[in-house]
Amino acid sequence: MKNLPPLTVSTRAAASLLLGFVLTVGTATVHAQGQIASGTILGSGSGPYSYNLSFADAAGATSPIGSVWYAWIPGSFYLPGTPTSAFAPAGWTASVSGASVQFVANSPANDIAPGGSLSGFGYQATFSPTQLAAAPNSGKSDAYSGGLFSDGGNIFIVQTAQPTPEPSGAILLLVGATLLGLWGRRQLRPTNAV
Repeated sequence: MKNLPPLTVSTRAAASLLLGFVLTVGTATVHAQGQIASGTILGSGSGPYSYNLSFADAAGATSPIGSVWYAWIPGSFYLPGTPTSAFAPAGWTASVSGASVQFVANSPANDIAPGGSLSGFGYQATFSPTQLAAAPNSGKSDAYSGGLFSDGGNIFIVQTAQPTPEPSGAILLLVGATLLGLWGRRQLRPTNAV
């Protein structure tokens, strides 16, 4: 093999610049396309447990969300068990698939548009919210712009929603704090010596 002459500083700089340009354009193209999914889940009950989900597509997305395969990415199922049933909002269907759930819009008119969100998805299962939280990657999911496998998909993590206190619980907490404050104030008040 013939020895090649060493690269000059200007040749190396040009090659680095070209490589940086290719990587930057490639990355910008990947992030500027498709759906940018996110989701939340909230579990409740004492067995069977109910799980309610909502999904959103970021305002910067360039395509809608037409389907979500929850707790699944190609080759991996992530729920700690198989759900007993699944449900979806009007215009969508839900089906249990192993230790995961598939949600698919019935038509493009029901897709989640960029900047939009939709709730009413869910499932029932025998595993508890604690078991779900302990399962590795349990929220890892895949969203598609049309039906399942209609594009390369967008892998995202469904986050656990924080439950909001019931109004009656919040009122009890407020009343308790007020009474405790009044009692403490009374204890600190000096007594008049006669």
